[in-house]
Amino acid sequence: MVDGPHSTVEMPPTRRRYASKWLTLVLCEAVMMSSGTLYLFPIYSPSLKRSLDLTQEQVNFIGSCSHFGAFFSVFGGLFFDSFGARATLGLGGALKLIGLGLTYGILAGSLGNNTQNLAAFAAWLFGTGCSTSLTASLGANYATFRDRTVHGRLVGLLLSFFGLSSGVISLTYDVFFTDPVSFVKYVAVCAGGVDLLSASVVGAPKHLALPPEETIPMGNTGTAHDCKTSFRAFFQPASQESKLTRGQAACAMTATATALTAVLLAASDSSELTAIVCLLGITWLLGAQIYTLLVGSGKLSYKRNEMEAVDATGSEQSKRDLAKGFTQITPTQLFFSFDFYLLFVALLLGLGSGITVINNLAQMVSAFPELQSDKAGGFSHGLLKLLACANTLGRLASGSVSDTLSSSGKTTRAEFTVWLFIAMAGGMAVLAVLPDGAPSPFLVLGVSIIGASFGALFWAMPTLVMELFGSKHFGANRGIVGLSPAIGGWLLSTKLAGAVYAANAHDGVECIEKSACYRTSWICNFFVSVVAVGLCSVLARRDKRRQNNVSGKQMGNAGSSVSNTGAQYHTRQGSPFQ
Repeated sequence: MVDGPHSTVEMPPTRRRYASKWLTLVLCEAVMMSSGTLYLFPIYSPSLKRSLDLTQEQVNFIGSCSHFGAFFSVFGGLFFDSFGARATLGLGGALKLIGLGLTYGILAGSLGNNTQNLAAFAAWLFGTGCSTSLTASLGANYATFRDRTVHGRLVGLLLSFFGLSSGVISLTYDVFFTDPVSFVKYVAVCAGGVDLLSASVVGAPKHLALPPEETIPMGNTGTAHDCKTSFRAFFQPASQESKLTRGQAACAMTATATALTAVLLAASDSSELTAIVCLLGITWLLGAQIYTLLVGSGKLSYKRNEMEAVDATGSEQSKRDLAKGFTQITPTQLFFSFDFYLLFVALLLGLGSGITVINNLAQMVSAFPELQSDKAGGFSHGLLKLLACANTLGRLASGSVSDTLSSSGKTTRAEFTVWLFIAMAGGMAVLAVLPDGAPSPFLVLGVSIIGASFGALFWAMPTLVMELFGSKHFGANRGIVGLSPAIGGWLLSTKLAGAVYAANAHDGVECIEKSACYRTSWICNFFVSVVAVGLCSVLARRDKRRQNNVSGKQMGNAGSSVSNTGAQYHTRQGSPFQ
């Protein structure tokens, strides 16, 4: 119990510990990596299609179910708002383990034959686990990194591992697996296990806070100049700003290396030795990223009696948020906000377009007979690694650029998001003009642009929810807004792309009509992305007007205070005309 500033805190079992600020970030990066296995669906979707004798529309429906669970996380959000990060991470890990475990049972043939609905339920369960853990990870880091000026980079860094996951883990498939069925079992155990282990230390009770960090000596701040002149300086203790910058740099190098592995594997005819060398290199980069975040951070975990007692109601934080113009919108009030509907529909169209590409990546390649050779799977997996790289770089870049522009007052986060929708429309335009003669360069370019845009928009969703609707009900509000891309994925990927694919397939199942298999889908996605640009533009103008009004009131209050102070001064001193 906490009765006052000098009260003692009731002690739980002595084994209970709480991760430090930087250990929380590192563990949540691992959780994001496990949640990003959602994007591995193209690896085992062909096996699912064959084993259950499904049409492409039915396969897309199963893929959309996983994305529905991943985006519509309102239940996980409510759970987080009520029980905190630790319990929510445990729930997310359990759902991942059960969902992918059921998928493994279906692929292994141990759950019967008529299992299409069960496969869709398992995909939804797994996606729900991913979104639940994602909410817990974001919430835990928002609580430990209270400086809003770094939140763009923080969210970008965390979500980059969500996008990076498929590229890195698909490389383990290239090295260690030949059967997608056993690979699904491996992913199920790893994805669920990482979350459950992280839940043992991540997150603190609402009435406790981590102790303040020790001050880093100015001589060890690790400036950008130090990083250029000395490799060793990259791994020295540094300030918060420098650590986040270094972590982003290491993550970007990992993403680039992941894309490079696709090129090397293709050039070496999928050599096992090349795959092993690439995997070792990426593992080293991931280790370097972890080390540069943890070095000089002091204690990695704290006992309960080492933490600070804080106001459990969060009233002081709420006052600071209101003073800066941040509103606190409840889930009920959300449905009466025009900004909510603008953001909801824009994300529905923009992210739904990106999901169409993710779910159909393998079939996009198989539509071109000239790409079907012994290395056909290799080209498809190469695109998956490229998508992961672009996805990751898009999240990292959007976080950094947005922080820089918003802190300088040049562009709000909502205005910056408009350009992300424009980029998504551009990627869809590239796929819409995909030629039958030389599809590879256009596939690579289109997937790269869409991957980067999708990653950046995925970053924008929780960031804008926090900026527009406040932090108090972040979990539930993010879950409600997350329903938008889930609906968009079902409409644009399952219904539209599935119908276009089937209409161009001679047997209604396998389409080999090259670009015709998806061209109508890409044209429609281009136009809906343009609509999303318009909706987000309206949202940005409204947000800009709100921020200007808040700034004007603050300046007026400041001017009034100055006037009152001057009046008091003259009263005390006496007027020269008296």
